[in-house]
Amino acid sequence: MKEIVIVSGKGGVGKSAISASLGTLLMEQHTVVFADADVDAPNLALFFNAEQRTSQDIRASEKAFIDYTKCTGCHACAEACRFSSIALSGETPVVIPYSCEGCGACAIVCPEGAIAIDGVVNGRIRVSEAGGTVIVTGELVIGESSTGRLVDEVKRAARKEAERIQADLIITDGPPGIGCPVIAAVRGNDYVIAATEPTPAAASDLRRLLEVIWHFKMPCGIVINKADLHRASRDAILEFAKAKGVAVLAEIPYDRSVPEAIADAKPVVTAFPGAPSSAALRTLAYRLKGDVIDKPERLRSKPG
Repeated sequence: MKEIVIVSGKGGVGKSAISASLGTLLMEQHTVVFADADVDAPNLALFFNAEQRTSQDIRASEKAFIDYTKCTGCHACAEACRFSSIALSGETPVVIPYSCEGCGACAIVCPEGAIAIDGVVNGRIRVSEAGGTVIVTGELVIGESSTGRLVDEVKRAARKEAERIQADLIITDGPPGIGCPVIAAVRGNDYVIAATEPTPAAASDLRRLLEVIWHFKMPCGIVINKADLHRASRDAILEFAKAKGVAVLAEIPYDRSVPEAIADAKPVVTAFPGAPSSAALRTLAYRLKGDVIDKPERLRSKPG
């Protein structure tokens, strides 16, 4: 079984649209499981009108809880909290859950043993079915943290579903940026696609993203979405890729069919199979099939 993840240095470059179409094309010859690891804003299931099968709460972070039957209002906890997560309501200490890191300092200094550090639900894993495939989605609870651990749970659940249906490919729609969620999404895959667009901001973030990918020695390639949007930025990305020895897997043209397909909640290759963007995505799928999916061995990275 091979695992391919699509990530981006910044949001809004079309990563989810690429994931949906790429997976749809590869489903013609492979059994595919989708994983949506963009847990802050998951939307991959919307492309397939998926029907939810199961939902599971995930406890991946801890918070402080005060037992007011024991609390004497000494305020030692508030003084010890480096994150200012314990406020005073009159003489009563109150935990502010959105900033509490669960470090346990308050529980240590409490002379009455009135504070406990317990796990809290910070996300959910939803498993949905659509069109003969399975979509595993991670969703972070608003205001919660531990996105990296939640991404790990999404990948674990996707692998379990892939084993259940004997899938030979997992396509993961990863998060944007270069932080903990991206690190969790990238590591352990067979191949990483770095999606970008030809703008100065996206090109800058692409360079930072590739440094993260290379650090984990992951083989990767670049996909330029809306490639004809700004010629100078496109040329800069191509020059950078050549200098670093990174393959540009595909250049997807700016195409009004893509937002129209998104508005209709469908992958563009399904809604508009004859569109220019669909043709470019087919080229991408064909290249991945030959260079990654059909190869029995794990690819080696070529860091720049």
